[in-house]
Amino acid sequence: MTWGSNIGEELLPRFGQINQVHPGLDKVQVDFDGNTAGTPIWASIGRAFTRSEINLAIDNQLACKIEFLANDPSLPILTDIYFSVLEEKTMVIKANTLTLEGTQSLTLKSQQSSTHYNGRVGRITSKAAFITTEAEKLQKIQAKKIDLN
Repeated sequence: MTWGSNIGEELLPRFGQINQVHPGLDKVQVDFDGNTAGTPIWASIGRAFTRSEINLAIDNQLACKIEFLANDPSLPILTDIYFSVLEEKTMVIKANTLTLEGTQSLTLKSQQSSTHYNGRVGRITSKAAFITTEAEKLQKIQAKKIDLN
């Protein structure tokens, strides 16, 4: 087995990235290691990815597994998207509705600032050097007890 595409030799899967989705939603434009075309090419979608998964892969330039039909490098098939984004500088999530759910707790953190949601006791704790809240129309604080300083 080699990375080559000689007749009779198996063409091994490659790592690549999705550049765009075809308007018909039945294929994606990909670029991959060793792409002899020199430009991204259209690939079939090899499993039931959701539109959100494909958009997440495009927006965050996630690595994808590209295999080839009949060992032909001009017939790529997208077979996997690697959603691990460890050590990435930026991650973009786009959705009409976004839910992050932790049965016990959830923490959003950026360096020294954090907001911790404790689902067991129903408490939200925000910590930072400065916390600013703004409202254009109405900002309502409602509680049985309010402590200031």
